[in-house]
Amino acid sequence: MKKLALLLAALSVASVSYAKEVMPEAAPVVEEVVEQEVVEVKAAPVLRVTSIGQSLEIDNDSNANGRGQADIGDVHFANTVGLAIGDNWTFELMARKTWSASIDDHENNDTTGAGMKSSGHRVDLSATRHFENFAVGLKWRTEEDIEKFYIPVSYNYGIVSGWATPAFVNYDNKSSDAWYLEAMPVIVKYGPVALGYYFEGEEELGSGDEHFADHQVRLMLDLYSTDNFRLGAEYWYQFASEHKELSNNKKYYEEYENNKHVAVLSAAYDLTQNLTVDGYYRYDFNKYDGLVNVTKADDYYGEFCVGWTYNF
Repeated sequence: MKKLALLLAALSVASVSYAKEVMPEAAPVVEEVVEQEVVEVKAAPVLRVTSIGQSLEIDNDSNANGRGQADIGDVHFANTVGLAIGDNWTFELMARKTWSASIDDHENNDTTGAGMKSSGHRVDLSATRHFENFAVGLKWRTEEDIEKFYIPVSYNYGIVSGWATPAFVNYDNKSSDAWYLEAMPVIVKYGPVALGYYFEGEEELGSGDEHFADHQVRLMLDLYSTDNFRLGAEYWYQFASEHKELSNNKKYYEEYENNKHVAVLSAAYDLTQNLTVDGYYRYDFNKYDGLVNVTKADDYYGEFCVGWTYNF
């Protein structure tokens, strides 16, 4: 029995040793850590209002009453809304109503009568894409009997800047449409002084010969400024001018030049950080020459405008 017990003990030890050799030890458990990348989700651009404003403008010339027109002049009341999407797109909507205003009641052959009478309207809608040093856009304007389609462009490189607004003009009351251009292609600014060249012109399409072209040199001055007030002045000299228009009875062309001088005084005051009131007064000293089939008696033209803008 003792021998049998020793034999069983030996067999048990041998089986355990064999099991250790045959069965490998379990591999250590390694926990794998997966790093998740955090992706920033940007909000989609939304259309937002950047500014609202209103303006009141009064235009008049020295011979308005003599021609049977309003002796106060044309009164324009405009509402403007500025909008933007993101940092590069801006939009503007302007709606304006015009009245002919007079205090003279059928005196001096004035046929308008006293009071204010509706005489027109204008709506502008524009979109502009802004880049680092320049901008380009589209603009649509509608008035009574007229539609204009603009492609405004501008640039700014420090002391040198400029802008241009070429347009196609669709006339409902004329047999031909026209090309139009208003531009200041070069403006040089140094400190409070800026000097620029200005052009405005229009050329009739088709067989007609109506056109005009005005060339000016403009001097612009920053006269005075504080943290919330700015005062400026401008002088324009129209050194070349050519106008050719079809007469009212459409039987002949009227031609003239106007080498005028223009003075402009402007001011702006910040009532708050967001609210600004501004205005200007413009006075044209007309100087007509080369008159063909036409008489020009309006020695001056005056324009006064005041308004406010609230920036969000």
